[in-house]
Amino acid sequence: MTNVLLAEDEFLIRAVLVDALGEAGFACIEAPTGQEALDVLASDKPLAAVIVDLGLPDMPGTRVIEAAARHRPGTPIIQCSGSHMTAPAIPGGKVHIVPKPYNPAELCKIVARLVARGGA
Repeated sequence: MTNVLLAEDEFLIRAVLVDALGEAGFACIEAPTGQEALDVLASDKPLAAVIVDLGLPDMPGTRVIEAAARHRPGTPIIQCSGSHMTAPAIPGGKVHIVPKPYNPAELCKIVARLVARGGA
């Protein structure tokens, strides 16, 4: 299976996404806090994509997005958040925005498409 980092603090949302992504052939590395996501990004674990909720409990998800762009250049970054929130500008990178509420199956299709084409 292909690893996807899922930085999402809400347990129920995370559980639904882990199941949906698993059915789509992805293994989720779960990070309910920003610090846990940063730890994964700094590790040598292979990641095909990074999914980040901007509303993490310990830090803004924008810090995770910035770290993902820095530590994992070329890896697709998907921001899942309320439509009133915006992703940071990433030099040389692109953040794909999926506003909440979203359909988990649609999110899986987006992840699969981005991974298949190799990122942004």
